[in-house]
Amino acid sequence: MKQIYHFDRESPPVLREETLAAELERRRLRRQTALLALAGMLGLLCLLLTGAALYPLYPLLALACLFHLCAAVTGACVLTIVFVQKRREFTCCSR
Repeated sequence: MKQIYHFDRESPPVLREETLAAELERRRLRRQTALLALAGMLGLLCLLLTGAALYPLYPLLALACLFHLCAAVTGACVLTIVFVQKRREFTCCSR
């Protein structure tokens, strides 16, 4: 686990429960976000496989699945770009 404090300085930092709890919550939120993104990608993969499996029987339904897949991937990319930009704004101002 990455250390949040540098103990090699002249005086060791003061460890407070609030600081450690905030760091724990931040790490938990990052883990949950990563799992949510993975679940979304797996859902899109299932949609792609469903469209491929339906193509021989129902080509129009398979085409609708692929159009929905393209729209979902485009939306996910736009949201990712927006959140990355917002994160840069928050990290630049907080320092």
